[in-house]
Amino acid sequence: MTGQVLRRRRPGVPPYEVAAAEPPERLVAALVRNLAEGVGGQTAYAVPADAGHVVVASWPAGLTAVVDAAGEEPVAGGGAVSVLAPSRWDDAARTMLRDTAVWLGVAVRLTRQRTDRDAADLRARRLRGELTTARTRLDRVRDLERHRLVRAITATTLRDLDEVRTRLRAAGADLGDVRDALDELIDDFRVVVRGVFPAMLPDRGPRAALEELAATLPRPVSFAGDLGRRTGWQLESGFYHAVAAALNLLAGKESPHPMTVVFGCDDALRARISAVGALTAAQLHTALGQDMERVAVLGGDMVCTVVDRTAVITVRLAERIEPVAAQAADPATFERSAIHRQVRDLVRQGQEATEGRPERASWDVVAERLTMPVRLAVVGPGTAPPSAPGVSVLAVDAPADRVLAEEFLAESGPRGGVAAVLCRTVPTPEFRTALRGGRHRVALTESGQEEFASHLTAVVAALSARAPVITARRAVTTMTDLVRTLPNDHHLRWAVDRIGADTHEFAELDLLDDLTCGVVLRGLTTAATRLLGADGMDPRARLGLLPTTTDDQVATAARDAITRWRAHGEHPAVGGRDRAACEVLVRTAEGLLPR
Repeated sequence: MTGQVLRRRRPGVPPYEVAAAEPPERLVAALVRNLAEGVGGQTAYAVPADAGHVVVASWPAGLTAVVDAAGEEPVAGGGAVSVLAPSRWDDAARTMLRDTAVWLGVAVRLTRQRTDRDAADLRARRLRGELTTARTRLDRVRDLERHRLVRAITATTLRDLDEVRTRLRAAGADLGDVRDALDELIDDFRVVVRGVFPAMLPDRGPRAALEELAATLPRPVSFAGDLGRRTGWQLESGFYHAVAAALNLLAGKESPHPMTVVFGCDDALRARISAVGALTAAQLHTALGQDMERVAVLGGDMVCTVVDRTAVITVRLAERIEPVAAQAADPATFERSAIHRQVRDLVRQGQEATEGRPERASWDVVAERLTMPVRLAVVGPGTAPPSAPGVSVLAVDAPADRVLAEEFLAESGPRGGVAAVLCRTVPTPEFRTALRGGRHRVALTESGQEEFASHLTAVVAALSARAPVITARRAVTTMTDLVRTLPNDHHLRWAVDRIGADTHEFAELDLLDDLTCGVVLRGLTTAATRLLGADGMDPRARLGLLPTTTDDQVATAARDAITRWRAHGEHPAVGGRDRAACEVLVRTAEGLLPR
């Protein structure tokens, strides 16, 4: 807001005239400038932040702190507007300050309402697209089910009836053989009927029905876990048929290796089917493609992977088929971040550039995610911890393996879009490798039960403080792919590349990852992560100082940190990666110097 060009007007007009003349997106900056011109001084509108206050708009532009204010007035919705060094400070000037604060509160409400409206519009567009897709899939699944039932009934029945007819026509046919053939026909038909409508499903639920099915298969199957309370017939039936399809595929032939089925239930019915020495991932997708479509129509998902020659099929079917509205973060949380505002502007330009084209939907998704809180997944048994400002906490009671990591790395889905993971249990090496190799940054913290509470507090605090930067970073990563569909000379290509390469906050996140993995600055990790905000985002916490430390002492400590990290980076024995890390730390320390 501070760098916008405003309309020229006579100085010091009543704030309501400014509100009547300026568009909503420029109203805050216009009100702040009008107040400065009216009192003949400097003005700043600042909102609270972890490190004190952040100046959202000022006149003259570029003010970063409010010091020795002659007057200050709180703004409804958060923050305060201040007057510094006025040449005129009388009752009229004070009245103008109060009126400006009132209209700034109106502007803040307008901004939030506009953000909510844009988010609702984006969600409506996405839901319309999902509705169209769901209807198409539903028609497809109906056809698939119709053909499957016809094929199962006619193929089995006609084949066996033909055999009976052949035996009856045969000379000297033994009625005993005919009776045996009819018994086989009846048994086969019962199997078909059981597949369409298992008798135990309505009475005892999916697990009992699946155990009955497994008893008829040549490969041994073990069951574990629980599906919790009973749900609606449609969901239980869809869940049963999806798992049954996997059982028939993987346990249809004899094998010395028993397969396992683990059930679970949180916000959805879940099953994890594992079988050693089975098919490839491509073969699984081909064989279960129709079932995957059927589950998707019901609002769930069926994922097939192969890990170390073990086929793993996960089935998830939510208890609610209709989409649940995502909880948006407080717009003021993101409005305080300059980098978040810059990324939001780039996303809006991308939406405008792709208006009327299929690519617009992808830009709309990025815009919607910019308004969402960052997601923290807590893996392990226990109840879900409460969320924090800008952070949504997801409890996951499942093995921390590669399959779960891929769910976290997914762009969408009930477990997708995770920015950080806190493991109560020991994750597998594949889980760690998958998270570190993902397209988006996902921070991993491992904790025992005794240290869990302190680790959770620290992780949530760090995510809450960095929520705008993390959200912006994920958006930039996605936009890097989206701009490739634009013309080669389009300015957004250059703008997205530049903001991704030049933003210091992104470099800090990357360095934190490298320090956590132990690939840079070995032996100096504690000091480096503290400077990057691991112990708190306040300058005193970053420099390892007490909260009562004076500003002069903060400045001295920051200069010492600059000298120390610069000297370390310039040492001849330091490699290229460590030298680059020191440059990031030097720039971070420079930003802690009082201004």
